[in-house]
Amino acid sequence: MEHLFGKSAYEGIVIGDVYIENDNEEKNSADDIPVYDVQSEKERLDTALKSAVSSLEGLKKGLTGEIAKKDLDIIDAHLLILKDPEYIKEIKKYIEKELKRSETAIKSVTEKYLKLFENIDSPIYRQRELDIKDASNRLLDILGSDEENHRLLDGKILITKEIYPTELLKIYKEKIALKGIVMEYGGETSHVAILAKALKIPTLMGVEHIFAHQWNGDIILDTTEGNSCVIIDPDENTLKDYRDKQKEMARRIRKINESANLPAVTQDDEKINLYLNIGDSERHSEDDVDKSTIAGVGLLRTELIYMKSSEFPSEEKQVKIYTEILKDFSSEQSIVIRTLDIGADKQLSYFKMHCESNPFLGLRGIRFSLENKEIFKIQLRAILRMSSKKNIKIMYPMITNLDEIDRANGILEEVKEDLRKENISFDENIEVGIMVEVPSVVLMAEEFAQKIDFFSIGSNDLTQYILAADRLSETVGNMYDSFNPAVFRAIYEIKKAADKYGKKVSVCGEMAGDPRAIVALLSMGIKNLSMVETSIPAAKALIRNLEYKNLSSVRDKILKCENIDEIKEILKEKIIY
Repeated sequence: MEHLFGKSAYEGIVIGDVYIENDNEEKNSADDIPVYDVQSEKERLDTALKSAVSSLEGLKKGLTGEIAKKDLDIIDAHLLILKDPEYIKEIKKYIEKELKRSETAIKSVTEKYLKLFENIDSPIYRQRELDIKDASNRLLDILGSDEENHRLLDGKILITKEIYPTELLKIYKEKIALKGIVMEYGGETSHVAILAKALKIPTLMGVEHIFAHQWNGDIILDTTEGNSCVIIDPDENTLKDYRDKQKEMARRIRKINESANLPAVTQDDEKINLYLNIGDSERHSEDDVDKSTIAGVGLLRTELIYMKSSEFPSEEKQVKIYTEILKDFSSEQSIVIRTLDIGADKQLSYFKMHCESNPFLGLRGIRFSLENKEIFKIQLRAILRMSSKKNIKIMYPMITNLDEIDRANGILEEVKEDLRKENISFDENIEVGIMVEVPSVVLMAEEFAQKIDFFSIGSNDLTQYILAADRLSETVGNMYDSFNPAVFRAIYEIKKAADKYGKKVSVCGEMAGDPRAIVALLSMGIKNLSMVETSIPAAKALIRNLEYKNLSSVRDKILKCENIDEIKEILKEKIIY
């Protein structure tokens, strides 16, 4: 019996046989062509390109309505590559100059592109690298008529070095019941990890030297919290234990699903406000919960609207989009709209940002808006107009000093005055809050509390900046952990300052949807949590089994902890469904 460890992309327990996708070697075939075949070879490439584009467009069309729109955007990224005139031009030029077949030309040009990312330690660029590989492999499959027979995966656990996003989507479209995935590539923030969650496939990433092990017979894939391993050649006792665990997990899932549309109230009748984090494409997901059973929207990420536009969206376009996104919410439910949070890993195709050696410490969030006042004013006009129809609140991202609040509010007042002159109605008393993402806000929490109406803690960036560890890094990403004692102590400082000045505080980062973090945050008195929609049912199920008045002792314990494991162990004991 052998245990191999990795990182979980989607939680589950699976027992079953494996399908091993071998690390394919390059095919040895003659690739030289005579000069008189150059034109026909380029035509052969064009045919393959048309077929690849057609198959991707068909895949997207076939999955529209079944898969969330944001997950299908992966296909658009690959279509852009296959339609890139420079990429195609270089392949054809290689065929013509080197007198080689299309396959060799594609591999050579693709390799050239991939070398651009070789020395960049960033998962963002790693994902672009994978997208290029995925698109080129699709072309190679078509040229070699080597389409994968996915039926062989039915009911199996896939063992592979890496699987490409469009291949995973195709497997889903073909109704193949893939039980699980064990892979060597370890990008937890990659498109594959995102899709694994969306498709609910238990996936273990980052298993080293995957083909060096003997994959015989049934294996156990355990991607539950705290385990994240695969067990090869399990003995009968281990198999029995895991079958019992599967039954317990099935029971827990049933309990969670039953809680989806029930109130988020603790055993001692303490109401907890659960909100949604949404963008422009999450509003019609398959896992919709009854919108009337939640408090509203805790984070509307407006940058997604800008990123999917071909130009800066006009005021009218923004109003139209906001109206569509928020149509399922009542005028009583709170809606927090975060102003444009662009920069770092979020770029606009139509606006060239300054090249910075460390963009996460550069022009992003409110810094961008203050530098581009007219863009900011157009967005504020649209948000204010919406405030006459819905219970809208404004939130500034990436605030680092008090002056930024004064400057942003000064621009807001200018916009309000313009709307008054135009007799356009808006909420004169609209609340304005800030994201808590950097240590400077924590250190001056009381001063910030006196200038704003509410705090919203962005735990992802707050963790990153407190620990000086890029959460997307493949080299130091393991240092990034929101359960670090410093993070909880920072959050509690914000809560104390908010309480002192009667201001509201919420959490809208990934922590808000993590069951253990929910216990910790409630223990600190934070009762406003904003999360992705799929986390709502589990959050409700947990909350409904907690005694709120007994959680203060948990707060005292975790604030005294000196390491992550100690905190997680304390919180784990409180997770009851």
